[in-house]
Amino acid sequence: MAEKTGHVDRFCAEMLPPAELWPVRDWSGIPELAYPDWMNCAGELLDSVIESKRGTRTVFRHPGGTWTYQQLFETANRIAQVLVEDLGLVPGNRVLLRGPNNPMMAACWFAVVKAGGVVVCTMLICSGPVLSFTYAI
Repeated sequence: MAEKTGHVDRFCAEMLPPAELWPVRDWSGIPELAYPDWMNCAGELLDSVIESKRGTRTVFRHPGGTWTYQQLFETANRIAQVLVEDLGLVPGNRVLLRGPNNPMMAACWFAVVKAGGVVVCTMLICSGPVLSFTYAI
């Protein structure tokens, strides 16, 4: 089975089970699932809202106030730029995110995805041994 990926870091692809063990995924009869062969989910989930001129809509309500799609978009883009230009992230690199559920964590998630990274989220409740195992792989 030919792979279509932009990942330079091949770790995730190399850790997949053999293709013959994958489930059959034929959604050709479901128009809602007719995605292109190549896409970035951040573009579908965030950038498309900005492109459709709905950036002023509220995306998060949190104890400190609200964030609009535009704020999330701009923050994620700034973080993605730092990840790539300053920290050398290449597509396929794994990035461990650990923090509270808040708008900045969501912006970090979108930033990693926009930069082509693979997000590995952990919960704050995870103990040292669990994090050590997660970090090791």
